[in-house]
Amino acid sequence: MQLSIDDLEVYVSGVAELLERYGVVLDLERVAPLVLEESPSGAMSFELRGFLRDGRVPPLSVLEVREQWRRLAADRFERWAYAFELLDHEKAFRRAFHLHDREAFIHRYHVVVHEHCERPIGTAPCAHIAGSPVRDGFHGVNLLLGAWTDPRPPDCASLTCLD
Repeated sequence: MQLSIDDLEVYVSGVAELLERYGVVLDLERVAPLVLEESPSGAMSFELRGFLRDGRVPPLSVLEVREQWRRLAADRFERWAYAFELLDHEKAFRRAFHLHDREAFIHRYHVVVHEHCERPIGTAPCAHIAGSPVRDGFHGVNLLLGAWTDPRPPDCASLTCLD
């Protein structure tokens, strides 16, 4: 996925709007949404973090969207890494979809993407689970909200381990 800086700003805004449409309360104290941070190398990154409304104060479920975009040209960026995370303390599970540390994952597992599944939180069948690429933040949000709204927690033991 490649975008100009203007399109990247629209994209981040769109992902934040999708979260809010689903009723996610963005955590403005910890993370300023819609802010792209530039690293010394010129890479851009953002983090959106919010609470899922579950009727409890404070809410028991947290959703995070993090992405890193590397600069390809003066005004062109490519999504280089992502982490879509859900912690559901009520159902006691964690679900995550990751793309990071490409070289290490290619060397060790022959893949660049992986998933995490813990049930209960902190207990996993393995450290990394085989997964498919998540095409963008919109799809990542939909995957996590699908897991949160499913009345059955995920069966982590049935997933394919990379380890």
